[in-house]
Amino acid sequence: MSEARHFARAVLQDWALPDLADTAEMVISELASNAVLHARHAAFRVTLRLLGNDHVRVAVVDRSAALPSMVDAGDDEDHGRGLAIVDALSQKWGADPVWWGTQKGKAVWAELAPPEPVEPPTRVPIYPSRIGQIVYLLTIFAVLAAIIAATVAEPDHALPFGHPGLPAR
Repeated sequence: MSEARHFARAVLQDWALPDLADTAEMVISELASNAVLHARHAAFRVTLRLLGNDHVRVAVVDRSAALPSMVDAGDDEDHGRGLAIVDALSQKWGADPVWWGTQKGKAVWAELAPPEPVEPPTRVPIYPSRIGQIVYLLTIFAVLAAIIAATVAEPDHALPFGHPGLPAR
């Protein structure tokens, strides 16, 4: 399976889509594991197809005609989460019957897209005047002081007089 992951990474590098490499490797690992486990045959094929400029379809073809289905794996089960991982990492996925030589098999595929760009964090407002900056900072300090004062202030309730273990007043 490591050859399949290296193949996918190399193809995506050639297509100038290195941001998809980690996701493609994970998806191919899950699909290839399912092919070996459920098709009960060590042979499988991996294909990658470019869809548009930045979307890719990865597929694993095996010799079993049985189409996959997601299962709800319990917390203590060792297997059964592969297609859920594929579902979470891909735009969409599916399976199609195919012929492998004279034998009917299937191709399980997933369409991958590059990750969405991350919005930069909002910046602290910059005021054009020095007085505006000072007022802004004083406001922040006042809010912080109020928060600190509220957390260290004495509680509004007290134990009643004569409580065991406390001196009487």
